[in-house]
Amino acid sequence: MSRIHVLDSYTANRIAAGEVVERPASVVKELLENAIDAGATAVTIETKGGGLESIRVSDNGIGINADDVATAFLPHATSKIATTDDLFSINTLGFRGEALPSIAAVSKVTMRTKQKDAANGVLLRISGGDIIENHEAGVPDGTTIECEDLFYNVPARLKFIKSARAESAHISDYVSRMIMARPDIKIKLIQSGRTVFHSEGDGELDSAIACVYGNDILPNLREIYYDDGYFNLVGFIGTEQIGRAARTAQSFYVNCRYIRSQKLSYALQRAYDTRLMQGRFPFAVLHIGISPEEIDVNVHPNKLEIRFRHEDRIMGPFVTQCRKALEQTEEDLTLDFNAPEIKKIVYVQNEMPSAAAKDDTMKRVADMAFSQRDESRIELSALPAEAFITKHDAAPAYAMHDKESAKTAHSEYVGDRTAGTPIIPPVWQEIRKAEETAYIEADEKTAPQQAKQEEAYIPQPKVEIPKITPVQQRVDFTQYEIIGQLFSCYWIVQHDDEVIFIDQHAMHERRLYERIIERDIPADSQQLLTPEIIKLTPVEFALLMDNIDRFSEIGFDIEEFGAMSVSVRAVPVIMGKTDIKRFLTDAIALFDAKNKLTTIDMKRGALITRACKSAIKAGERISETEIRALLDQYDKEGVPLTCPHGRPVMARMTKTEFEKLFKRIV
Repeated sequence: MSRIHVLDSYTANRIAAGEVVERPASVVKELLENAIDAGATAVTIETKGGGLESIRVSDNGIGINADDVATAFLPHATSKIATTDDLFSINTLGFRGEALPSIAAVSKVTMRTKQKDAANGVLLRISGGDIIENHEAGVPDGTTIECEDLFYNVPARLKFIKSARAESAHISDYVSRMIMARPDIKIKLIQSGRTVFHSEGDGELDSAIACVYGNDILPNLREIYYDDGYFNLVGFIGTEQIGRAARTAQSFYVNCRYIRSQKLSYALQRAYDTRLMQGRFPFAVLHIGISPEEIDVNVHPNKLEIRFRHEDRIMGPFVTQCRKALEQTEEDLTLDFNAPEIKKIVYVQNEMPSAAAKDDTMKRVADMAFSQRDESRIELSALPAEAFITKHDAAPAYAMHDKESAKTAHSEYVGDRTAGTPIIPPVWQEIRKAEETAYIEADEKTAPQQAKQEEAYIPQPKVEIPKITPVQQRVDFTQYEIIGQLFSCYWIVQHDDEVIFIDQHAMHERRLYERIIERDIPADSQQLLTPEIIKLTPVEFALLMDNIDRFSEIGFDIEEFGAMSVSVRAVPVIMGKTDIKRFLTDAIALFDAKNKLTTIDMKRGALITRACKSAIKAGERISETEIRALLDQYDKEGVPLTCPHGRPVMARMTKTEFEKLFKRIV
């Protein structure tokens, strides 16, 4: 008897749906991207029960032709590509033709759609992949898709779905990324009747960032604008003051598509170099504009990963421009967040496209106009060429800023284009600055391996480096000579035949931490005179509320305060005068990373924070008497050799190493 058989369509469709629809957030992602591809200028997302009960996405886009509505739910039905060649010039967020049939296979779907010039719209109902209703109906222009009882026919998947709050957080997180991907679109998110986000849709990236993270973050942003003809880089990165304990505050976009990229994240970390403490990660919202022919977005069904054809032409300038942005001083900054002439992402549409324009050639957002192709197929989300003409007409559709330089560059770049003639990008400069040629080969697994790979691309002088090693064993400081202080941060002490370098902040921090532990301070609360209102990201908010009891155990009094915000009324006594928001976000990041954080872990975190804030700072000059007192206490109290964060307190260099350095011995 044959053991191999062909699966029936019912089973096959549910297996295929599992790749596309992993959780409610996957449904929101696909429907929101379809709305954007349809030229919508306003999109409203409504969810109940974390998206499991219902998801409703309404847009004012072009709508779907009545003859194409049922076809849209067939597997691999799409208006966005026709041949494999189209995969290398994709200008839309969607293209696989899998979203609608996958969603319909595992839920009960109702679609209402109408094109602007049509007399009537269409109402379509599908349950478990089967059409149960399809007829004309009076509906507004655009498209509304409602998905109910998600996974009702796949109970095995429901077992792996987290709480409604957690699923809502995933939805909020993705919507927030898309708000910053398309600041020109008004995006509204309503969860269980409460408005979470409502973006302005004014085309200003800083406005979108403020919608997601709050206005308080704006003064700590540094602007980036770069265009070399091959790609452009625009957006904002944060100062060291808003570094996070995880990479969750990093958003990267390629041609307005949100992506996850370890390589870009590592490159960003490299730009900060020693500006951030170990375990801190930068804030960033960065857009890359590049020809669709230079990237591959068909890596995974979720389309969150892409490949660059020439990574070395991107990573070097990426690091350089981020570094330049960080080097700006307050006096250098020309960015005024209240100025009317603020540079913005320009996507302004002249008018809503008509149904008659459905066979026109598309000009998409982030399309660098490298190719033209016929779109006369099932036009689920087609747009006419004029739909995304910019305010200035001289700027390319992908241009993020309306700078004069961008206009000039674009005119040189495009020239006199004739219909059907592809634009050839300018020849890459043969000689680049050394910094830009140092391509960062980001490792996909670990940061240490990443660092080794980076070094392979950076010319290193062949100089024998003296061996300076962290002190592993205790040093007897009964006999020593203080040589002096270096960089207002490190003390140089001669001890026998070696030199000891001491980090004054790390040593003092460790001593304070040990003394606080000895006092055994109880988990009492300290009431704040004025409650502190803290705005969190969707994921942070969900994690905090799910673990609110643990925060209460160590002395916090926290209450929900509107959408994605909390009111802190009391803090643990052990925290002292520390940054409340930073402590909360750091603790939440540990929840997210470990998926489990004990009360002991949180108490330890509070103690470390207090010790760190109270300790002598790097750059703070102290007297020789004070450092002698520190060394004497270190010697008597048996203070450990690392700070509470795990960094070494001391490093040593022997007399022999000095003699090797000066070629006295070989």
